Amino acid sequence: MALKIAKTEFDGLEAVEITTSKARLVAVVSMGPRIAHFGALHAGGRPGRNLLFWDYPRKYKRGQWHLMGGHRVWATRPLADEAEETYADDNGACAVKITAKGVDIRGAVHPVFRTRKSIGIKVLADDTLQIENRITNESDMIWSGGVWGLTATLPKGNTSYGIPLGRGGKWDIFLVGYPKRWAGAQSARVNDPAIRLTEDCMIFRPRDHISKRMVLAPQGIMGMTDPGEKLSFIKRSDFADGAVYPMGCNLAFYAGKKKFMVEMENMGPVQPVLPGATLASRETWMLRKPVDWARVKGLFQPA
Repeated sequence: MALKIAKTEFDGLEAVEITTSKARLVAVVSMGPRIAHFGALHAGGRPGRNLLFWDYPRKYKRGQWHLMGGHRVWATRPLADEAEETYADDNGACAVKITAKGVDIRGAVHPVFRTRKSIGIKVLADDTLQIENRITNESDMIWSGGVWGLTATLPKGNTSYGIPLGRGGKWDIFLVGYPKRWAGAQSARVNDPAIRLTEDCMIFRPRDHISKRMVLAPQGIMGMTDPGEKLSFIKRSDFADGAVYPMGCNLAFYAGKKKFMVEMENMGPVQPVLPGATLASRETWMLRKPVDWARVKGLFQPA
């Protein structure tokens, strides 16, 4: 496995770059923690496009908080997943530690809850990485919540998205959440033409309107297929039977107006976190041959 890790700069920010023979990832460290770039390296080392959305003009913000894009860690809170507390520690400077197979990035301590977000990145293969999203309780009080990994992607052309449904077996149930309104001006359609269900997959083709769906999907898999890059970006997270997930769902898609971004969201179980303890949610990021989500059958195994 070819692996290089080096300090670099991204959009004027201090960053760390990880490259293999097939993939390139850049995480910024002067704010966040954030993964700002993820994409393929094609034959001859030709870089592919950034599959992640990144807000270069700093257009999207709420008060002093900037969306920025990329992949970030948030905390889920029961029916308050987008409360003001979520943003408070999002744009502070980070501490970074480079390891033999990746990098560990720790964010600032939350000014009220004394929690700290961090991301651990480990290369598993040339086209596969492990992303560990964490929240550590650095207070002497109990904190409760869950780890929320949001990956803001940039759809191009006919980019499509999918969440494989079901678990197989004779007792197979999945749930779909339909958020209609949230955060004041945000609203989504119940009868959304951008979303289609097959027997084995939820398929999402973003349009110009806002879309959002939350899903209980035990396979823990979601992904995007980019025809221009001739690949799929798939991420897989663990699922725990009987755990308390936000509104009963572990995965979600969100598309902003005019397709400026599509977020692939992994929501971990909500639970108490004792002082000094860390809550973690692991994702496996894979670059694979293009997946036709309409042809997904049964249990999906990204080859």
